[in-house]
Amino acid sequence: MHRIDTSGNVNNRFSNGNPQAGQLATLVSAEWLNDVQENMLEVLEQAAIAPVKGAENQLYLAIVALIAAGGGGGGGGGSVPITRLVNAAGIATGGGALNNDITITVAKALTADILAGTDDVKAITSLGLAAAFAGTFSGTGYAKLPGGLIFQWGAGTAAGNATTIFTLPLTFPNACLFAAVEGGSTDLNAQDNNPFVAGRGTGSISVFSARDAGTTVNWMALGN
Repeated sequence: MHRIDTSGNVNNRFSNGNPQAGQLATLVSAEWLNDVQENMLEVLEQAAIAPVKGAENQLYLAIVALIAAGGGGGGGGGSVPITRLVNAAGIATGGGALNNDITITVAKALTADILAGTDDVKAITSLGLAAAFAGTFSGTGYAKLPGGLIFQWGAGTAAGNATTIFTLPLTFPNACLFAAVEGGSTDLNAQDNNPFVAGRGTGSISVFSARDAGTTVNWMALGN
């Protein structure tokens, strides 16, 4: 296709001419008319539409048909061939040919998934991570870590010359791996030993104190 280039054109555009200024009207050539005609008919041919004399919307219909043929039917048309695919990789699932709407999904890890630490096909959100670290952060409480590790702590009074049982705020599912206690005095009498952890279980720890009076202590337990 080309712009009009016959005599009388003004910058390759048509002119009605201006006799007073000596400007001739643009000569419309058969070459230019055939060029325009064949370019428009090529659109109809590509859309497999036979030209019909007097039909004034065939160029429009041909353009619409060509767009629809390449649109893939993906909820709105377009010009993407239906042979294209949307592929999912990693932890994303879904995908498929573009002749349908496509939904890509990324599964969300639940609190149990995060704590177990064994799922490798789900995404962790900030909310899920916060829930996995949930605990009771007060004088007596606990905190869970991904992988199953649990910290517990508390405070109380260890009875004098006796064993005191401190119940844990949360029972360890498997075992109490470590426990410690702090508190006591600087009494130098050998028989007045400060409190220490004498035993630990999944639901409690025992603290023995050889001091004659009750002793305020803080304790900590670590387990899974």
